[in-house]
Amino acid sequence: MKLIKHKHVIASIFLSFGGIMMNVNAGEVAIEWAPFVKAASVTDEQLVAAANTVNRKFLVNQKGFIKRELIKKNEREYADIVYWQTKPDAITAGEKVSTCIQCNEYFKLMAVGVKAGEGFSHYTIIKSWSR
Repeated sequence: MKLIKHKHVIASIFLSFGGIMMNVNAGEVAIEWAPFVKAASVTDEQLVAAANTVNRKFLVNQKGFIKRELIKKNEREYADIVYWQTKPDAITAGEKVSTCIQCNEYFKLMAVGVKAGEGFSHYTIIKSWSR
């Protein structure tokens, strides 16, 4: 099985969920930004189904996972945004991705070696998950 490595940009912010502001200090919440290009023959439904499995089988079991959004720029460019309680939580989960069968099945739906997420962009949320 070929593993695909993704670079994630992690930044700290304040978060608001459903109008309720989380009580966190600056630097305590990390956002993982993972842009990708969907493989040409993959539908949004296939992508969301695989992403659901990653959430159910992997992410919800990771320490510090808060929520995740799958967003769409156009017919090929997407990004996963994953919210973590701390940057170390995000890094620890990222180290486990290569051994996650469901994660690697999800990565197979992505175009290998194609760069995504550059420049100024507008995305729409196509699926959101919370703990």
